[in-house]
Amino acid sequence: MIKPLTVKLATLTLVLILQTVALSATRAPIWSKSNQGMVATPHSAATEAAIEILNMGGNAVDAIVAASFALTVVEPYHSGIGGGEFTLLRMKSEEKVIVCDARESAPSAATPDMYIDPETGRPYKNRSWRGGLAVGVPGSVQGKIDLINRYGDLNLKKVMAPAIRLAKKGFIVDRSLSSRLRSNTDRFSEDAGIAAVFLPSGKAPDRGDILVQTKLAECLEGIAKDKGKSFYHGKMAEQISNTCQQSGGIITFADLAEYKVIWRQPIRFEYRDYTVYSMPPPSSGGVCMAQIFNILSGYPMDFLSPGSAESSHLIASAFELVFADRATWLGDPDFSPIPVDGLTSMAYAVKLRKDINRFQRKPVKEAGDPWIYDAESNTSHLSAIDKHGNMCSMTTSVNSSFGSHVYVAELGFFLNSTMDDFSIAPREPNKYELVGSDVNSIAPGKRPLSSMSPTLVLKDGKPHMSIGSVGGPRIITSVAQILINTIDFKMDIQAAIDAPRIHMQWKPDKLYLEKEVTPEIIRELRSKGWTTNQSNHWSLSQGVVMDLETGEFTGASDARGVGSAGPRGD
Repeated sequence: MIKPLTVKLATLTLVLILQTVALSATRAPIWSKSNQGMVATPHSAATEAAIEILNMGGNAVDAIVAASFALTVVEPYHSGIGGGEFTLLRMKSEEKVIVCDARESAPSAATPDMYIDPETGRPYKNRSWRGGLAVGVPGSVQGKIDLINRYGDLNLKKVMAPAIRLAKKGFIVDRSLSSRLRSNTDRFSEDAGIAAVFLPSGKAPDRGDILVQTKLAECLEGIAKDKGKSFYHGKMAEQISNTCQQSGGIITFADLAEYKVIWRQPIRFEYRDYTVYSMPPPSSGGVCMAQIFNILSGYPMDFLSPGSAESSHLIASAFELVFADRATWLGDPDFSPIPVDGLTSMAYAVKLRKDINRFQRKPVKEAGDPWIYDAESNTSHLSAIDKHGNMCSMTTSVNSSFGSHVYVAELGFFLNSTMDDFSIAPREPNKYELVGSDVNSIAPGKRPLSSMSPTLVLKDGKPHMSIGSVGGPRIITSVAQILINTIDFKMDIQAAIDAPRIHMQWKPDKLYLEKEVTPEIIRELRSKGWTTNQSNHWSLSQGVVMDLETGEFTGASDARGVGSAGPRGD
């Protein structure tokens, strides 16, 4: 006769096995040979552009830049030359990770209270993310040009050729672009420039139609010809600033002329046997992930089932602690002192870990104090590793869908809505319900806090993974869960990306769960004290892995989207 305890253990084992099987029920990652390299992007046209560049002898940086320019054409709702980006890269010749910060910056006329109604003392509705006042000085073009100038093996004209071809000859509209244009038809029909391109015959193109963007093609050709001089110092700059001001914005010609890319040092931390590099401030990604993994390193995550209530509880608890710190301590390091060393120290993580009860949620009331541990002192993601081991991870964005909805008709692209990433007022939620402090307040030339988290992973000093995601603050938690899934739960890159996700950002007090999370798990999490909110998917991720022994590649694009990875091996 089986004893009751044995029955319980056998039942628990069966549940854990079933959970693991359910999470791993996904397609296989794309495989390629060691002499081919691998890219993963959110759109097949961008992946094809990157593969074309690799086949021409381009490196990982060339491929990523080509793909991101292509996204300007085919995914204007997520990213484009009117936005900004962060890029992590590691070139084999240098064997160090560097950061290219091409984040948008606040215009010179920006003020801390520019979105506050003086009569009510409350923020104006939508002004920080719709219309000209929402636009930050775009950095994407200068970032891409600097990347090619410093690290590309091909010239800018060759790298931009696929994107120019897509804009000039057209591309096949997919379901995503068609549906997004349909949902914005009423608003876009009021703008003659947008309507002429994206609403032919007065309606959004159907899936399968060909969309041509002649003005954008001419703009891209101009950038390729003069390496962005007109975009920041000439006629294009005049057209951008004029359009922004006509839409109620404050960007001037001088703001564009003064824009500069900043090269920074990445956040580095160890997790298990891996070395992870991610974005430093003004992105919160690297700091938050270092904190998350420092906290989780104290738990035997590999003994817990992926997606179980216990592992989800520990992960969500770490997320909550870290996002409380994010809201309080993080911003642009060129304007405010940021306690990076304290936030990312293991001593601080040990203190935070003590606030986690493994069996019951303990709500976080306020941020911790990292200074005492300090040393003296809507978006697209693309990943690539080439055959030489050069690594590149870029997250590029116009912030919200179609950015600010301000369209530069003469040049054919949308401007960003990145000013919404500043703290409009202390503890005032932005579009993503994130709160912040005065550290992230608005100031001329300042760069708003971001969640973009392009990430590179090495093991024993060798290139291993290039990963990243989109989704506002959920970028951080998505990338963290991909790392947990690959490192702790030994999933392949496709299964790790496709597995159901959770998200917790301190405020609001909700544990978000994707719709695949089972009712049984939800009941367990609620019994532990979590207030849950189940919803559809909220982020799309990309990843590339280089096998440490064979040098072969696997790549994965999130099954939640329509992206792709390649090239495919024979």
